[in-house]
Amino acid sequence: MNSLEPYSRSSIIYDADFKNETITIAQPLKAFSKKAVFKELHLTTIVQGKNRKARLGVKCRDFKLIDQYLLANKKKVPAVILNYTLPIEETNIRSAFRLPLSTKYIIKTTIQYQNFEYKSPNDFSVKDVSFNGFGIVIPKTNIKNRNPFLELKVGEELALQVTLIDTDKEKPVTDIPIRALVTRINPRYSDSYVLIGLKIINLSNSNEALLNKFIHDAQIEELKRLSRKD
Repeated sequence: MNSLEPYSRSSIIYDADFKNETITIAQPLKAFSKKAVFKELHLTTIVQGKNRKARLGVKCRDFKLIDQYLLANKKKVPAVILNYTLPIEETNIRSAFRLPLSTKYIIKTTIQYQNFEYKSPNDFSVKDVSFNGFGIVIPKTNIKNRNPFLELKVGEELALQVTLIDTDKEKPVTDIPIRALVTRINPRYSDSYVLIGLKIINLSNSNEALLNKFIHDAQIEELKRLSRKD
């Protein structure tokens, strides 16, 4: 759960059986398969306390797939039953949820590197975002040559100018200057692209609040979309 690269699947809860320690959730868009194996599996949610929000969760022992789960409205849908283990614990809210970007919530980014300026989506793409950092995807070739942006090394610092965009609004939500550290490079992400993990290391409190709200709003929109689908 405290990994720098957690993988998340958004869902909604259908039912909970506290006696048998099971929670039934909707089959996520990136569906569970019968052959799936997890090193760790947690179920978490954000809870509003008196003074702050916290992400709380439980560790899951295993899961069971149901092809035809009967809802209260008599509709049958795919579902997943998770067997959990107490106690409920507070998890690292900054890295627990990595949000894939959608067509509604967009992040445009400019990165300064070795006296050059690289812009998304032409030079790279922002794959996902968390409270802790970004995942960016870089093409291995730039026109016909090797992309010089691929000279990035783990431990290097980058200056980013991030624009948060809600496409339902006429103007961008805000522009945020960020300093980030390269923490992960996966050259085998695909035949054509390299995946880079960036950790935010310098962000003002006001800009952090704006980024957190943007991610939170995008999470809520994703859950609404899943709910409408079911």
